Amino acid sequence: MQPIAVFDLDGTLVDTAPDLTASLNHCLRHAGMQELEVDTVRPHAGHGSRAMLLEAYRQASRPLVEPELTEQQQRFLAFYEAHIAVASRPFPGAVGALDRLGADGVILAVCTNKTERLSRLLLAELGLAERFAAICGSDTFARRKPDPSHLLGTIERAGGDPTCAVMIGDTATDTETAKAASVPAILVTFGYDPGELARRTASARIESFDALDLALLHGLLRVEGPQTPPAPPAPNRSFGG
Repeated sequence: MQPIAVFDLDGTLVDTAPDLTASLNHCLRHAGMQELEVDTVRPHAGHGSRAMLLEAYRQASRPLVEPELTEQQQRFLAFYEAHIAVASRPFPGAVGALDRLGADGVILAVCTNKTERLSRLLLAELGLAERFAAICGSDTFARRKPDPSHLLGTIERAGGDPTCAVMIGDTATDTETAKAASVPAILVTFGYDPGELARRTASARIESFDALDLALLHGLLRVEGPQTPPAPPAPNRSFGG
């Protein structure tokens, strides 16, 4: 069977923190609040617009409740969609790793908690979308990471086999999802939140994409051994994307 490499997006394949920070600061300016530096936002950049807004308000010791929360989240997402790839770029070595794996016959896929539409838009703007057999976001299926059905559904949609799959991500959400799906996980230590839980539950760690190749995937799949994860559920047709 062909190996399949399933990537997280924000903080793994693409450094989206600059454009996410710009979107957050757009909201903060609207509220008359002080803007934040990208390095302050980066650890929270992969957690979604709602979490980023709540954290920014928390740091300012200012409450954020409805209806302002919903209004600010809508403002954030509208700005972000219009400026999704102004400064976002693939991490160093990411494109080379995709080239290497693709040339070796590895199926490539994306499993992210970004919405599918925004994920496709970002990857298209960066000229990467056509490389992936499947791009599955938070709204592609009924559940999302860390529920294993998100990862298993992505593998199925890409035409892969879970027993030949490896997950690559930057947070415990990714490593815990992989563990629940009986799939080995590679942690990229340069991502947004490679905390202690992620380090402990990862099958392997890499400090740069130069270390990601077919030999590493084969080694992990041999070590982990054949697995029989639960079958993925059918897509939830009520979701968009």
